[in-house]
Amino acid sequence: MSEHRDQGSASYSSRIEAGRDMRIDRSTVAVGHSTVAGPAPVADREAAVEELRDAVDQLLDELRRNSEHYEDGPQLVEAGEQVQAELARDEPRPNLLLRWLGFIAPGVHTTAAVAADVASIQDSVTALL
Repeated sequence: MSEHRDQGSASYSSRIEAGRDMRIDRSTVAVGHSTVAGPAPVADREAAVEELRDAVDQLLDELRRNSEHYEDGPQLVEAGEQVQAELARDEPRPNLLLRWLGFIAPGVHTTAAVAADVASIQDSVTALL
């Protein structure tokens, strides 16, 4: 194992490599050839959360416009409203968001574009929050 200190910067950064199959950089762990990004800076995270809110707004608009095409249309709209309300909080709760999105996903599976949007939103929630 080796420890590396970045001599050119004022902040301390540790990096540990074990047999080139595992890397630990600060509190981020990568195994094999995977690429891992650490936590996003606050400004970047806020911008990403705002984009997530916009995506949910668009999803909710789509659900409202086409609710009659879905078997559980009114319930899907209600679930979308719950996601929107949760994202409006200062600290959205990812488990609650994923639960509501998990309800929406099977309800829109017949519309490929909307199903892909829901999957993308789920991935964003998992990555950001």
